Amino acid sequence: MIMCEICRQSPCDPRCPNYEPPMADYYCSACGEGIYEDEEYIRNDDGDRRHIDCFYNTKELLEWLGYSVETMKASD
Repeated sequence: MIMCEICRQSPCDPRCPNYEPPMADYYCSACGEGIYEDEEYIRNDDGDRRHIDCFYNTKELLEWLGYSVETMKASD
């Protein structure tokens, strides 16, 4: 690889204007960012993928996985 004329690194530092982020094979359905090597994610039955950090609570995770959260009602 050739050293960058601006940041003098190879590959470029992410702060460099010549920096090109690596291509991702999959993208998070919540934030839209790529899912890269060594990042944790979950895949649902529809094939959607989402970073583990893009879930803000358990209910959101369960609904995304296709489970319905129900409320118990007193029987008459």
